[in-house]
Amino acid sequence: MSPVSAGNVCVVSIVHLEQALIAGELRLHYQPKINMRSGQVVGMEALLRWQHPEYGLLLPGQFLPQIERHDLIIAIGNWVIDQALAQIHAWRIAGLTLSVSVNLAVRQLQHPNFLTGLRASLDAYPDLPQQSLELEILESAALDNTQQVRAVIVACRDWGIGFALDDFGTGYASLSYLREIPADVLKIDRSFIADLLDDGDDLILVEAVIGLAKAFRRGVVAEGVETAEQGLMLMRLGCDVAQGFGIARPMPAAEVPGWVAQYHPDAQWSLWADIPWEMEDFPLLVAKYDHISWVRCVLNHLDGDDLQLAQTELSDHHQCRFGHWYDHQGLERYGHLPIFRELAPIHQAVHRLGPEIVRLHAQGETERARALAVELLDARDRILERLDDLQRSVVREPTGPRMFREKPGRADQDDAHKPLHAESRLSAHRRGKPLILVVDDVPTNIELLAGVLSPFYQIKFATHGARALELADCPEKPDLILLDVMMPGMDGYEVCRRLKENPATRGIPVIFITARSESADQIRGFNCGAVDYIAKPLELPVVVARVRTHLNLKLRTDLLEAQASIDALTGIPNRRRFDETFRQEWRRSARNLMPMSLLMIDVDHFKAFNDRYGHGAGDECLRQVGIALSASQLRPGDLVARYGGEEFAVILPGCHSAGAHTIAERVRQIVESLNLAHDDSPVAPCVTISLGCATLKPSMDSDPGELFLHADAALYRAKQQGRNRVVVAV
Repeated sequence: MSPVSAGNVCVVSIVHLEQALIAGELRLHYQPKINMRSGQVVGMEALLRWQHPEYGLLLPGQFLPQIERHDLIIAIGNWVIDQALAQIHAWRIAGLTLSVSVNLAVRQLQHPNFLTGLRASLDAYPDLPQQSLELEILESAALDNTQQVRAVIVACRDWGIGFALDDFGTGYASLSYLREIPADVLKIDRSFIADLLDDGDDLILVEAVIGLAKAFRRGVVAEGVETAEQGLMLMRLGCDVAQGFGIARPMPAAEVPGWVAQYHPDAQWSLWADIPWEMEDFPLLVAKYDHISWVRCVLNHLDGDDLQLAQTELSDHHQCRFGHWYDHQGLERYGHLPIFRELAPIHQAVHRLGPEIVRLHAQGETERARALAVELLDARDRILERLDDLQRSVVREPTGPRMFREKPGRADQDDAHKPLHAESRLSAHRRGKPLILVVDDVPTNIELLAGVLSPFYQIKFATHGARALELADCPEKPDLILLDVMMPGMDGYEVCRRLKENPATRGIPVIFITARSESADQIRGFNCGAVDYIAKPLELPVVVARVRTHLNLKLRTDLLEAQASIDALTGIPNRRRFDETFRQEWRRSARNLMPMSLLMIDVDHFKAFNDRYGHGAGDECLRQVGIALSASQLRPGDLVARYGGEEFAVILPGCHSAGAHTIAERVRQIVESLNLAHDDSPVAPCVTISLGCATLKPSMDSDPGELFLHADAALYRAKQQGRNRVVVAV
């Protein structure tokens, strides 16, 4: 009997699923679990799939519910454990050591022969190390029979098997149950993670679960992490291990080694990894996302949704949730700080803009409302910047004393401090201050160097070699590394050697700082790739002078590399820069729930121009068009690029269709007004352009190529309809 669709569930007979098990149609896919703070892949979760010969790959929710009360689910569960153990063994032979967690069904867990069968499966692989296998059980299943579950967990713990409570928070567990069920890990259900940044109540609940896990000395894992910002928030709350589509989708076993080899943690996670967070400041995090949610409600209303704010909450800056925090908890804890007081006038401006946007929208004045929405977003971002500055100002060392009164640098550009903004891939000096990584196992040395350098530079620090390598290999790379030689574990020579072996970090200058000043030591350092040597005890003016010298050399190198992103003929960004910016702006628009527009531009009958006037004149024509496009009064953040040949492109982040059409028409008129003679053009006596315009509202899982295809198709129609015109994609 073949399955038939019934909503999201694939209705099957038990016989059919038994045949699938026998025929080898069941598969395991593996989803990585990541320690966001260290960047390590800490394990995999095995997830069942059915490779149906007719319906393709089916998810467990489409076929398992039918057999939850049948013994077939026990047979499938045993098959999953056997397959997982075999895969762990195969990866170990290939040099990859990974633990794997598998989900247990209630019926399988409660079967009297469960432990006997599990022991037999383990005995087939006697060389597997402890903790290679973890078993996950639903919180609700654990509550059904706590005594039996406890007995199973205790027995498995003796065999080196860990246990996790899955979907924690969705059941009805009490503190006494947590005491009775000695699971090693609590897994926070994905439903709470989904709205972590939008719903203050979910944020508080997640913090409570993490607090419970710590109180009972359990590990904690977050499921369903979709964005870097969710991961960053979880790290601040004390949950470092996560899994979800934002990290990786489940994949066949054959793809796992390649994925592990190329995986790098998100830059925001690495930047915040060494920064502790006091839970006394937790209300500050809640207030931040209350503010984000308020702004989003106004913008969603502008896009047609019902307004989810009461009138007083909309218009009175004291009555919104952020205002309540500011007037009470915030004022009490941070009222003495100037950065806190700077929030008040901006917040009041937000509450003037919001009601006016709602009023204009109600009166049908949509364009005026959207113009004010841009101002609202700017005000929101200014509040977020100051909140991030406020967070940094209260950061403390785990031991208690402040290392820096305020964390230096990155007040307005750093990704880790601006969760709703796209990541910057420019080097630190392009953002205003060069970034220096100080590596030393003695905190007082770090504080001394930071004290003398932080007025001029941004400072990050690491206290051991492995962490230094991680920070150096982030997308946001340091411009210079000050590296101590004598450190426990991996010494400075080894750190430098690895930096120079890695193509991604090879170009970062390294200055050794050490008490070892003999010629042999210095020669060894230079042979490792260091550019300079500074002896201890430190003469701070010498340190500053040498740092400045090597940063100037690095600046010249970076400027040369930047030229690789500029089109040599027109002087505007090239295709490489376009591709990078296009992806970045797509992700930013998805995070901000804002539209994004794209203009694709073609110089009309350019081949005929070249044939008549020659290639030299053709190059000058393209140069003039590029200059005109760059000078066409675009908004800050828009990007004009030469796409290739006689094609150009304009990226318009946060721009609605009507605004994009207006910009496109202005660009067309500007190029036509150049009045570059083109006697062989059937369109006009001068050079003209055709433009395709498209607008989409990205989501985190959407394909940015879709916007390009729409714009390119619109450009094709513009040329088909006679050229020298703008066509908007339908």
